[in-house]
Amino acid sequence: MDCLLISGYGFGKTRLGLAECLSSKMDDSAAREDACREYQSSLEDLTFNSKPHINMLTILAEENINFAKDIVEIIEAQISKVFMNIEYFHTEMFACNFLA
Repeated sequence: MDCLLISGYGFGKTRLGLAECLSSKMDDSAAREDACREYQSSLEDLTFNSKPHINMLTILAEENINFAKDIVEIIEAQISKVFMNIEYFHTEMFACNFLA
């Protein structure tokens, strides 16, 4: 929850004090960490094409739409990790076939 603080008071549809605004930001941070940790764990469990698992990841992302940017970063990192592993595997296979 974003709020504008002027002399310790928030302005918007509701007036928030400094402590309430900071508490809200800490709650958002904890929620973001939980959502990201859960999404990343589930994504790492996806090791083959599984429609039910992909559907579950989609639902999880929809439930945490506020953290979409973070979820996209998790997906991008996982794709990079997988491609690095594939590239390494192909390099090793090429070296083994070349030396044989």
